[in-house]
Formats: sequence, structure tokens, C-alpha cells
Amino acid sequence: MKMFRCGFTKLFVLLVAVFELQVFAADPPWQRVVVIGASASAGFVLSEPFGGTNTARCKLDHYLDAAITASHAPVKNLATTLMFLNPGAFGPMQIEAATNASPTLVIGVDFLFWFCYGEESTDAGRAQRFENGLKLLEQISCPLVVGDIPDASSATNTGMISIAQVPSEAARRAANKRLLEWAAAHPQVTVMPLAEFMRATMANQAVIIHGRTVPAGKTRALLQGDQLHPNPRGAAVLVLKILDALVARHPEFGAADVRWNSEEVLRLGWQSAN
Repeated sequence: MKMFRCGFTKLFVLLVAVFELQVFAADPPWQRVVVIGASASAGFVLSEPFGGTNTARCKLDHYLDAAITASHAPVKNLATTLMFLNPGAFGPMQIEAATNASPTLVIGVDFLFWFCYGEESTDAGRAQRFENGLKLLEQISCPLVVGDIPDASSATNTGMISIAQVPSEAARRAANKRLLEWAAAHPQVTVMPLAEFMRATMANQAVIIHGRTVPAGKTRALLQGDQLHPNPRGAAVLVLKILDALVARHPEFGAADVRWNSEEVLRLGWQSAN
């Protein structure tokens, strides 16, 4: 009798597991979006180092919710402004929380930033830290968008980051080369060209998003005065650049499910943040 009960219990657990897998498999791709990363994703304003109204208006989740027109649960934002202190500690915490949320899409546009930036005496040390960041991301099995590593050296002029925290050009290029190699071996991964976005905005050059253009002369205004973090308008445009990269690589995320008008995304995201 005991063996029968044991066998029945195992069968019941197996059936429940199969049912849960079927439920998740049937979920639409936009259903559970989770954001991981650092201060650009979490929202940061220099005058509000501990958060505030203006900081909340820069959080990416508000603009993702505004941009995604398909039915979905509210975007969960797990990013933290504390990532720069210890990415080796805060990164695993975010990954664990993200995987526990059973996401259908994870967006980590600046998750890898502090695995390359930060105080490190050698390029080899930076390369090892970057490898650690990639290893963490391998725990995410659903579609994942990550940004490459931008040149943020101009932020040393505003005191946002120190010269010691900035990787050499060789180290940054090596990290981006490694990221592309890694992504090629992980088909669920989309690499969003954050470096290109930052370069264009710093130079006040045009930014093209899904056939729409933010014209030259208008893009420098997407960044705050610290020359590193997006303001609300920049957050809205950055979100659309992320989604443009995603739908180009993963057709199951339909372009028709995205509101491509950045002004509308800004308006709706601003309302949500307030």
C-alpha cells in the first residue's frame, strides 16, 4: 500500500509539473517582462541620490509598459542603482529574483556595464569580471536583451564616474567582441547596440528607430547633464531602441505589439510615473 501511495504521489507531482510547463508554454511572449541592470534601468537623477519623483520618471519599466501594447502584466523592474558598488553581489541577486518571476522576456540593457567598468587594475581582470557577468546571464532561458558596452568616458568630466573606473578602449572592444561571440552561441539573446546609441546621442546625431528618426540636433537632449543617464525622454527613446532590436531578432515579439511613437510613449510613461 505504501508503495502504491508513493507511486501515486510521484505521478501527481509529475502531472502538476507537466501542467505548469504547458501553462507557461502557452503564455504570450510579452506576458511577464522583467528588467535587470544598473542605474540607467533603475532610474537615476544626481539631485536625488536616494530616489524621488524625478528619479521615478526615469525608470525604464514605465516606458516599457507604455510601449508594449499587447496584453501583459506590469513590467517588473529589479535593476538597482547600487550595481556599481559590487556587481558580483548585486548581479546574482537580480538574476535569482528574475528567474523566480518566471519571465517571458528579460531586458538587461545596462546589466553588463559594471562588469566591465569599475575599479580594476588590469584589462585581464576586467575580462574575467565580464566573463562572470555572462555566466550569470546564462541562467536566463527566456528571450533576453542585453546592451553592449558604451564609451562613457565623458562622464568623468561631470564626476559621475572616475577615470580609474573607465576601461581602456582595448578592454571595452574586447568585451564587446566577446559579447557578440557569446550571444551567437545563445540564440535567445539579443544584443542591443547601446554603445552606438550613446555615441550618437553624445554627438547629437540622428537616431533611427523602426523607420522613425529622432533628428540630428535633438538627441543630445535625451541625456541628463551627467552625460551618462537618460532623462524621461531619453528613457522613452531607449526603450524603443531596445524593442526594435528585439523584434528584429525574435519575430514572435510582433512589431505590431509596440507603440513606436516616442512622444506617445513618453506621455504615457510620464503619466504612469506620476
